Amino acid sequence: MADSQFARPELPQLIATIRSDLLTRFQQDVVLRRMDAEVYSRVQAAAVHTLYGYIDYLARNMLPDMCDEEWLYRHAMIKRCPRKNAVSAKGFARWDGIAGTPEIPAGTQIQRDDQVTFTTLQTVKASGGLL
Repeated sequence: MADSQFARPELPQLIATIRSDLLTRFQQDVVLRRMDAEVYSRVQAAAVHTLYGYIDYLARNMLPDMCDEEWLYRHAMIKRCPRKNAVSAKGFARWDGIAGTPEIPAGTQIQRDDQVTFTTLQTVKASGGLL
């Protein structure tokens, strides 16, 4: 998944920041202040870290070019462009420099330059470089 460019602080950094904020604001006894502040800082940092994660998730899925599959489906439905069902394709494959009549068995996978894969359903025999 592409990076959303959202700067998410690490959990230890959040704990240290919140602990520092709490210690400077408490006006109680030093020992009690430190015991409570440690618990508060860890709980708040965990909550904030979770929220940052959710914001990052939303930022990645807000636009259709970087979103997850289910979000992409929703983007398409909003634009009234529902997903089409898969259909089989028929066509020809051409290779340069093939001599003779090679045979390609059924179930052979052929991959194009753009990484799209096709599977042959029946055995085919080439003729003049054309399948």
